[in-house]
Amino acid sequence: MARFSFEESENYGGGSNKFFTLKDDKDTAVIRFLYNNMNDIQGVSVHTVKVDNNNVDVECLRAYNEPVEKCPLCAAGQHPFGKLYIPVYDEASKESKIWTRGRTFFNKLSSLCSRYNPLVGTPIEVERNGKKGDQSTTYEMYPMQSDNAIITDFPEINAEGLAFHVKTEDELNYYLDHGTFPKEQNNQVARGTRQAGNSQAVERRAQRETPAQPVRRRPTYNNDEESF
Repeated sequence: MARFSFEESENYGGGSNKFFTLKDDKDTAVIRFLYNNMNDIQGVSVHTVKVDNNNVDVECLRAYNEPVEKCPLCAAGQHPFGKLYIPVYDEASKESKIWTRGRTFFNKLSSLCSRYNPLVGTPIEVERNGKKGDQSTTYEMYPMQSDNAIITDFPEINAEGLAFHVKTEDELNYYLDHGTFPKEQNNQVARGTRQAGNSQAVERRAQRETPAQPVRRRPTYNNDEESF
């Protein structure tokens, strides 16, 4: 079974690309943030783990002020990172997509929301400043003429099951023991990655029996806060 990461997604057919990205310096696109105001925006605390040499984001099971034992990955010494999985509408492709950013992007969204309400009613030209792979890459925002658009005017998209996955405690323990998720889980993850908002994202939460326990190992993972 073939699986693919965010960076490799454009090489696979079977539907349009559901991730938004500007690949190189001075690339631009006109998008709409599918938010009304700051109350709509939520970050997600995730662990980035390796599955078949691909990076997979998995939601952390604990809040910042809860004991590390509540999340098996935290207890194993893996540090969670705050990310934003931002739903945007790409005016060029006429599709809703997910733009993955680090938690510091909250500041840019806050500035926009304070000036444009609802935010979705203002198309925004985004320009990338930084070459591919540059860790200091920034994005400039150039708001355009506002209109009367509302969120329901655009296709719905759900980051859960597409850009990050929700696992149970038993499933995370299984991963720590085996370096992968149960076979049935992996089949569903692949389907969820190809189909945004698929109801399989909910079914993946069902607990499964954990097999006999071999020696536990800690897999390597990517600590990058942002996707550049």
